[in-house]
Amino acid sequence: MVSNKERFWITLMLRIAFGFLFLFVALGQFDAGGPRDSGPEWFSEKVAGTYTGTWLAGAFKSIGLSEGTEPMRFFLGCVPFIFAVLSIPILTGLFLRQALRIGALLLIMLGLGKYITSGNDIVPTAMNFLLAFLICFGLYFLGQEDQADSE
Repeated sequence: MVSNKERFWITLMLRIAFGFLFLFVALGQFDAGGPRDSGPEWFSEKVAGTYTGTWLAGAFKSIGLSEGTEPMRFFLGCVPFIFAVLSIPILTGLFLRQALRIGALLLIMLGLGKYITSGNDIVPTAMNFLLAFLICFGLYFLGQEDQADSE
């Protein structure tokens, strides 16, 4: 059985670790690129370009999109903003569970996208899935904290 103090520290470390991870990822993506090209637009163009020639880009081309990477470019352009916005509730503790759930879903989507572009390299995908699992494990401890409060 986990004591109240241990549950507090586990959830605090979860908040600090994932809050700052998401914040630092967002800052890195806002600052991505070289001296002339940088920011979320450069990041989304660069990463969406890796989808060219994949089955996903082919599927989007078949429904009428010119390059097939437009949906990925839009999503990846939003990722730095999503990470930045998610870091605020995680660090402050306001809407913590909802932000962690969205963060886990985002990590799974990014992991699947990385697998599509990297062929058989499973390591980046597995790392994203592991981080999503750790978030779920932290959500379990948050649920335990609620049970302890109600007893």
